Amino acid sequence: MNPRPAALAAAVLAVLLLLGSCAPGVETRPRGAMPVVRGEPGGRPTLDFPASGPPQGFATEVVEPGHGAVVHPDDLVLVRHLAQAWDGPEVDSSYGEGSPVVASLPGLPAGWAESLTGLRVGSRVLMSVPPEIGYTPPGGAAVTGADDDVIVLVVDVVGAYGRSAGGEADARPDPAAAGAVAPRVSGALGGPANVTVPPGSPPPTTVVTTVLARGTGPSVSPGPVIVQYAAVDWEGASAGSSWESGAPEQFLVSPADPAFAGLAGVPIGSRVLVELPGEGAGSPATAIVMDLVGQP
Repeated sequence: MNPRPAALAAAVLAVLLLLGSCAPGVETRPRGAMPVVRGEPGGRPTLDFPASGPPQGFATEVVEPGHGAVVHPDDLVLVRHLAQAWDGPEVDSSYGEGSPVVASLPGLPAGWAESLTGLRVGSRVLMSVPPEIGYTPPGGAAVTGADDDVIVLVVDVVGAYGRSAGGEADARPDPAAAGAVAPRVSGALGGPANVTVPPGSPPPTTVVTTVLARGTGPSVSPGPVIVQYAAVDWEGASAGSSWESGAPEQFLVSPADPAFAGLAGVPIGSRVLVELPGEGAGSPATAIVMDLVGQP
């Protein structure tokens, strides 16, 4: 029996272990260097800090893995978060009765995208952010007392919407409503849509909201709503498409803003056409087809 293969395998394993311990971006640190997070994911957490002090540099760990959809790098995500100075006061939180934070994953503060990408909805993540990186709350609102502190973040991933998000494939079409408006919408329900304005069509003088296909989800209420959309102006120029950009976006439904106030009461899963009047020279009327995919 030749012992060389076994000896060679052992040597290779030792080298791999050594390289793994020194791999770029991998920080080896004692488990106790991160705080202990108490409370169930989705609810407001509390932190117990170790006596050892914070880890060196940026550090992250998954406190609780989720079981929902996988978070992709360009997704629109819904999160709740707590930010607290190391063994000090709270500096920021989105827990409570309000809506979760809704933001494009690449647009969140430093370290979030790297920590959340590849996880599943329902995950709870812990991050330790050193002063040299700094902490900026989602949305950029100012906080006080955090400039020189290590900030500990607890982030719950509440939802994620990616390129494949859409309305209901079996939403109930309304051919009569679609035939009563000038813009023409194409694309199968549940997938990407396009809108065109036939030449010579009269532009709207007021906001017109038309449900082209009615979904079966909960009714939209005032506040942010997450949509996939494609838009074109009355001169035929594209005014943007979330289907092309790779992730849904959020629009605000408010009685104070007539642009999307007509979405209130429309079921999630629906496909809707919104016609917006022009605003003078250089700002023609716009047609927007949108699939309502969720609401925080």
